[in-house]
Amino acid sequence: MPATSLRVLIADDHPRFRSDLREDLERGGIEVCAEAGTGAEAIAGAMRERPDLCLLDVRMPGDGIAAARAIRRALPAIKVILITAVPDEDGVLAAAHAGAHGYLAKDVNPHRLPQIVRAVAGGETAYPRALLGALLRSLAQE
Repeated sequence: MPATSLRVLIADDHPRFRSDLREDLERGGIEVCAEAGTGAEAIAGAMRERPDLCLLDVRMPGDGIAAARAIRRALPAIKVILITAVPDEDGVLAAAHAGAHGYLAKDVNPHRLPQIVRAVAGGETAYPRALLGALLRSLAQE
C-alpha cells in the first residue's frame, strides 16, 4: 500500500499523546485524517472520514473497546488497533473479541509504529507475543 494512500484516525483522551502519535505517523508517511478524545468522537469520526485504520486508546472516556466494536460492526473494512498504557491478558482478550487487528503498548517504538500500522492495514495482526498464549488459551476454551 503506498504511503500516501493510508488514512488513520487517532483517538486518545490525552491531546499531547495524540500529537505525538500524529507526528510519528506523519513522519512515516501516513496521513492522520482525524483525531478524537472519546469513544463517541472516534465512532463519529470513523463514520464521517472512513479511514483505513483507527488507532484507539483502550481507556479513554466512552471506552476504546466499545468504540472498536461499534466501528468494526458498522464499517467492517476499517482496521482497528487498540493501544494501552499497560498491556494485560484481559485487555488482549477484550481487544480480540471486539474485532481489533492489533493491541499495542503506548510505549511502542515511534520509528516502528508506521511499519506496524502499514502491516495491519495490509492484512496482518499486531498482538504482543507475550500475550498470545492467553489469547490462544481463551480461543481453545470457546
